[in-house]
Amino acid sequence: MGGSSLINFGVYLYGSGEDYNRWAELVDDDSWRWENVQRAFRAIEHYDVEGTQQYARLANPSKEQHGHDGALKVGLPPVLEAGVVPQMEALRDAGEKMNLDPNSGDPMGVSVFPFSYSKEGRTTSAGAYLVNPPSNLEVWTDATAERLVWDGKRVAGVTTADGRKGGMDRSIGKTRCAGADGHVASAKKEVILCCGAIDTPRLLLLNGIGPEKELEALGIQVKSHVPGVGKHLQDHVLAFMSVEVDGASNERYAFEANPQRVAEAEAAWKRDRTGAFALSHSCLWGGFLKLHQLPTMAEFQALAPSQQAFLGRDTVPTYEFINNCLLWPPGSDIARGNSYMTFLAFLLNPQSEGTVTLRSANPADKPVIRLNYLEHPYDARVFREAIRATWQKLVLNPAVGPRVKRTMQGPDSLSDEDVDAFARAHAGTVWHANGTVKMGRTGDEGTCVDSGFRVRGVEGLRVVDLSVAPLTTNNHTQATAYLVGRMAAERLEGEYGLAGS
Repeated sequence: MGGSSLINFGVYLYGSGEDYNRWAELVDDDSWRWENVQRAFRAIEHYDVEGTQQYARLANPSKEQHGHDGALKVGLPPVLEAGVVPQMEALRDAGEKMNLDPNSGDPMGVSVFPFSYSKEGRTTSAGAYLVNPPSNLEVWTDATAERLVWDGKRVAGVTTADGRKGGMDRSIGKTRCAGADGHVASAKKEVILCCGAIDTPRLLLLNGIGPEKELEALGIQVKSHVPGVGKHLQDHVLAFMSVEVDGASNERYAFEANPQRVAEAEAAWKRDRTGAFALSHSCLWGGFLKLHQLPTMAEFQALAPSQQAFLGRDTVPTYEFINNCLLWPPGSDIARGNSYMTFLAFLLNPQSEGTVTLRSANPADKPVIRLNYLEHPYDARVFREAIRATWQKLVLNPAVGPRVKRTMQGPDSLSDEDVDAFARAHAGTVWHANGTVKMGRTGDEGTCVDSGFRVRGVEGLRVVDLSVAPLTTNNHTQATAYLVGRMAAERLEGEYGLAGS
């Protein structure tokens, strides 16, 4: 329970307010505009800003701009790990803007990243919403949805891979086990798919919702010709870089390489959530920045005018970097008395698109996932510049550079050829896959669901996960996933008169 919120970086960033204004434009629905999205974020969160008092010059989010009554606990560390303050100040002194609240709708600049943690530890979606579940909710675990059940053009329920049976004993959703005559988990109103950017399109395709020719080639009966299902797969792309630094830079390796200190920290954490585990790896910081040369780049100028206009907006970043990450490559040897600095460069606003398709009509077969990272010229160029700029800002910073002892992972040089070679060898997923059941205007190419999450050409079926995103937001998409859930819940409450139930 809890899905990727159990294992992700924990970073909780909204993205740019302009991401959501663009979302509203693409789906022709002003409810997705920033002012409405910001209200929804406030309803989701319990935002703790007290921890920033000791470093308010680096992070100082406004209490009034954030929610305090939501189920999801969001905060910033009460103490910053050794090394964070001097490194951030080194970038500030080199001319970088400090952004005291990257969740203001303007993420631009260098920030301490908020995260989905509190004094009690990590907040997961299960911890936030399922510890005290409503009386009309029952959860089946290990119940893989396999088939949709049809009543004409309406989806009336689902069957599971293990043949589990159930029915609906109330009009608002409580599932009960059925007797021997039960055949499906049935829905009196609607079925909602929340399987993610890979499994949601896979399940739709298996059940005849997708590109007609692809489905017919596999012998799948076409229920609704929706060409965009499984297309428009996008993701942020990252590259890890790491250098060995002198021991005065931070205390990470001195702690991690000492089994006694680690054991003591583990005991303290289990006892009362204190000790070194409450501090070590408790802070990621980084920046959302623009490339100053972006408007002059041929790869930018070749984009559609509407895309150029969006990317040119003041609060839309070109790339992201993060510092203070884990030892990379894992298991690297560090000289006695030294430590390490690991940082990442991220491609934002990807233009490349991948696909999710089926191998066969057998639900047990894994889908074919084609990521197509960096295939678009814009992506390849921006990723090159992001890697180079991140290395320059950190390793070549006059206050940080003298502490660097050797490169553990990084480009051989900052030439175009060496950075491109490094990018090809080390590009990887940020696990922000989205867009494979894209939301959009009725009639627009690639549109799979409308702005209310309803699947085209089908009754009684909605999709509520990041597969509906019409663009890749400029953040770590955990926050956007919560937002999508909130926006869909509000739609359903309004349509079915469920508010307060």
